[in-house]
Amino acid sequence: MLGRLARDLPAFVRQPLMLDAARAGIRQRLATREQGVLFMLEHAVFAQPQSPYNRLLALAACEPGDVRAMLAREGLAGTLTRLAAAGVYVAFDEFKGRGPVVRGSQRLWFEDWEFDNPRIRPHYLGLTGGSRGRPNRIPRSLASFDGVASFVGVALAAHGIEQSRHLLWLNGPADWMMMFSRLGRPIEAWYHPVRPLAWQIGLGSRYLAAVGHLGGYSFPLPRFRDMRDPARMARILAARQAGSPRLVVTTIVSQAVRVASEAERLGLDLSGVTFIAEGEPMTPARHQQLLACGAQVIANYGSIELNTLGYSCAGSTAPDDLHFAADRYAVVQHERETVVDGPLVDALLFTSISSTDPKMALNVELGDVAVVEERDCGCQLGALGLRTHLSQVRSFEKLSGEGVTFARSELTHLLEEILPRAFGGTSLDYQLVEEEAATGIARFVLRVSPSVGPVDEAAVCARLLAELGRGGPSTHFHAALLAQAGTLQVLRASPLATRVGKVLPFYVAPKRTP
Repeated sequence: MLGRLARDLPAFVRQPLMLDAARAGIRQRLATREQGVLFMLEHAVFAQPQSPYNRLLALAACEPGDVRAMLAREGLAGTLTRLAAAGVYVAFDEFKGRGPVVRGSQRLWFEDWEFDNPRIRPHYLGLTGGSRGRPNRIPRSLASFDGVASFVGVALAAHGIEQSRHLLWLNGPADWMMMFSRLGRPIEAWYHPVRPLAWQIGLGSRYLAAVGHLGGYSFPLPRFRDMRDPARMARILAARQAGSPRLVVTTIVSQAVRVASEAERLGLDLSGVTFIAEGEPMTPARHQQLLACGAQVIANYGSIELNTLGYSCAGSTAPDDLHFAADRYAVVQHERETVVDGPLVDALLFTSISSTDPKMALNVELGDVAVVEERDCGCQLGALGLRTHLSQVRSFEKLSGEGVTFARSELTHLLEEILPRAFGGTSLDYQLVEEEAATGIARFVLRVSPSVGPVDEAAVCARLLAELGRGGPSTHFHAALLAQAGTLQVLRASPLATRVGKVLPFYVAPKRTP
């Protein structure tokens, strides 16, 4: 991979993707969506006997010819909906390789790497994190960034930002670096909010800077800027925003809100700054706090496996009205239970259109629900034909705060077995709640039932963070991030019940409105 990166990156950054070419690419992919999905299926699924999707299709008694006929007869959305109803979909934990695949009386188990795109030769690896256990490896190819860079470049232009310079406040922003370098946008600084920085990231950043230099592009080296000192970052942004082109800051939603709050308190005007905020829902309260300091706000929705699924609509004032990247993915909704005998949700299922994606997705679930609409909005993205809008994106399978994601399946073991064994009580006495503080900051509240008796709250927090940090550098980093941010709190109160009276190991509190 290092050799391929050294060979291919200079040309990748030397000839940046222009906006006209980006728009043309989006139009072309939109016009050939069904052909794109069929090409992906023919070469990455049907031609790969051990593909998980082939096994699911076999369970559904569906041959490749049946799929081709369905696409011709019912179109893309109709085909994907019918396949999902027949059991050809991959749930959140199944995609991660963390849970069994149960379809009727059949039981399978997929490893996360089995969903890797067999057609690409990766240039580097991304790592998922935030949950206990072995992090998933995501192979990245430079070829995959043309599609996502096209979408982001046109989205920025729709928001009035045709040229930009960038600042990153993330611990591992390799994907963002590749995307902005593909667009020819300069990255002025990379700050990491938590230390120590994993040695792999530090070493990789130096290699990237050296190779980028061969193509005439300057990749910045990481510098530490403590997330616990948002006032300093507010002052940095206030000083850097002067000049042209516009300064675009990519960071986690909660970190952006902290900076905006401090800027307002200090009387700093950040009207020359645009925040690209990711990793958490963009709620009305958070959106209002970001606008209060004068900044522009763009919400980004996606995952490390399926990069940049949605970007804020420039023709809407709603904080979470997102244009779906319909040129690179298809989306349908599939009704299912959140838990056995639990409430029903319309889960979002995503399918890859591009054959260069790192993961091949055929009705893959990320554990999210949303309102899905087809409508015209009047902004540049809509004018290109990107008419699918997502709003009110929320998770039913995971908790998210500080850009850290915890899966239901792993929280269940921790909250129902490990904590009761260590501190007493039963499987119904511990519950992790994701809620939004009055400031708009996300926080996790560990509710411990009073029936457990006296407990050392600091010890409970420490044990929870230690367990969440098991698995490798990425999970250790995310646990350290939560500890430094003070995001985790203990509350001696009974766990909350759902509307049907069930007590689940985690609970997502309703989001605040301003």
